[in-house]
Amino acid sequence: MRLSTFVLVFALALNAYSLDTSIVDIKNYQLLRSSGKSSLYEINTSQSSYASAPLLIELVGTRYEMGYAYGNLLSKEIKEAYNFLLTSMLGSHWYDEILKVAVGEVLDWQWNDYLSIQLPLAYKDELTGLRDGAAAAGCPDCGSMVTRAIGASNMPGDVQDYLLVLLRELNKTKIEEWPRRLQKSEDSNMHCSMFGVWGSRTAGQRLFSARNLDWNKDTGINKAKLVAVYKPEDGGIAHATVGFAGLYGALAGMSAEGLTVHEANLEENEITWEGFPFVLRLRYVMESAKNLLEARQVWMKTNNTVGFNHMVASANDAAAYAKDKSSSYAALAMETMYNYTAFFHDNDPREASALYEDTTTGQTSVHIGFPLKEVVWRTNHGYDPIIRQHYEWSQSPSSWSMQRYMFMHEAFTSYERNKIAIDVTQAINITAIVGDKGHHAYECMDVSSSKRYSV
Repeated sequence: MRLSTFVLVFALALNAYSLDTSIVDIKNYQLLRSSGKSSLYEINTSQSSYASAPLLIELVGTRYEMGYAYGNLLSKEIKEAYNFLLTSMLGSHWYDEILKVAVGEVLDWQWNDYLSIQLPLAYKDELTGLRDGAAAAGCPDCGSMVTRAIGASNMPGDVQDYLLVLLRELNKTKIEEWPRRLQKSEDSNMHCSMFGVWGSRTAGQRLFSARNLDWNKDTGINKAKLVAVYKPEDGGIAHATVGFAGLYGALAGMSAEGLTVHEANLEENEITWEGFPFVLRLRYVMESAKNLLEARQVWMKTNNTVGFNHMVASANDAAAYAKDKSSSYAALAMETMYNYTAFFHDNDPREASALYEDTTTGQTSVHIGFPLKEVVWRTNHGYDPIIRQHYEWSQSPSSWSMQRYMFMHEAFTSYERNKIAIDVTQAINITAIVGDKGHHAYECMDVSSSKRYSV
């Protein structure tokens, strides 16, 4: 593996017009452990404020061998991350140990009876290897912890919707036959944003694609930040995922063919567990597709579970677009729920015509969609009419999801007005703006030093 080609970038202080930037390169990769052809490294950087350095694992071999190496080399991190996550979700009271056991049993049932069924054999082999490798390293429960984490990542955003999908699977009834519930407020812990931009908006007409993950803070799992590079020897395209040890799959990722994948929660009421868990499904897209057409074909041959916004972007399509503007687009947003996917490319008319009807304030027909050419972006709401019909959170212009959508719109139009081509720094800036920083989207404070930074 050419480790020197992997770039880790940190944005310390960025401003859309007067940029004070610090881009931190990799200083070295410290080898920690090896298993077969696979190795685990610590990524060391200069000027990084991380208390725990990110990890990089390179997985090479058969499917079983890659899984074995993952479990064997990361068993300690898997166990710690799993316990950190459950404690942050359930608490640390005496009775919470009972809850943890109960949650584990529910997640095991969810995995065994539903989420594992539609997995390709290759991924089942990987997970068998992971279980064996972790057990050999002294963690016989790590295999279950990993499949539970996959199940937890595939849950809806709140307990009410979890009960909704639970009842659906137990009763095998159609959700539209149930009484509609009151619309819920947007979950303050579920903030994800993503974009793909290309063509005349970018330096060299290259593709820039990014995703911001904002979830529960202070869980402790940030100690296990992980880039996992998969190099299957059965012909699958090499690809990398970005996330945490123990979450086996992709929250975001990119392939050797320049295909990127992202996800953001989309709270729908048409949901199921009888499908392909998204963290592994995104890996499947990366290792199976070389462009957006192939990615869409792979997607349509597999099944949705709960509601998500997903995005796939393609450097190959961006290169084709640079040569022939009529040839293609370079990013595709996918708004999903049970048995339905709505595909969006740039400047989509459904997005442009989306209106919000607010009968409580007398404001009717408020315009909420503002697509642009050569860029696609999403937060935690959708624009397809059917997706919007089943959406559970507020679609108000004042919702945080809508505000973040508009922050990105303003960033793209600002760079366009100022004739600034989007490069690495600008892409990081856009990602930083929509990161949850408290009361102000364009400013954050370092608590330890009381210094304020603008983005």
